[in-house]
Amino acid sequence: MLLPSRLSAREAVAYTAQVYTPRVRVALLFVLVIFPALAQVVGSGPSDPSFCYKIEKIRPNLKLSKPTHVSGTISDQAMAPLANSRVELRTFISEREQVSVAVVPTDNAGHFDLGTVKTGKYRLLASPLRAFAQPDKLACADSATCDLKITLAVNPSDMPISSCPVR
Repeated sequence: MLLPSRLSAREAVAYTAQVYTPRVRVALLFVLVIFPALAQVVGSGPSDPSFCYKIEKIRPNLKLSKPTHVSGTISDQAMAPLANSRVELRTFISEREQVSVAVVPTDNAGHFDLGTVKTGKYRLLASPLRAFAQPDKLACADSATCDLKITLAVNPSDMPISSCPVR
């Protein structure tokens, strides 16, 4: 039997004393009073909408001077391939605005192929997770093809930036 709804705390204690056995009363006391007091308060992120822009400066990390076929391989610092992961290429307009132009998966070997990309400034997101730092600068020679070798560094998870979206 559950507690009737809309009881004050005093009425709830009196009701449980009448209806439940001592063992059940102790369990209810723990669940209703003690456990919530022990619970950890978890925030859902910073309250300042500009917080992420203040602590992380976003810049283009890939600049192409002519249309280029862009492909590459992504691995972690232990040289393990980032298999079956999402790679996104965004046109860089400003720190607060980038437009997605291509999203492709990596294969089991960490290889991806974005196809031919137009001239411009881009932000390539090599990992969809905050667990890895995005590359600061990716270099493509002034040729028709570019084969990137990207090694992702692990991001610490206890930093304020951890609550921000991948940008």
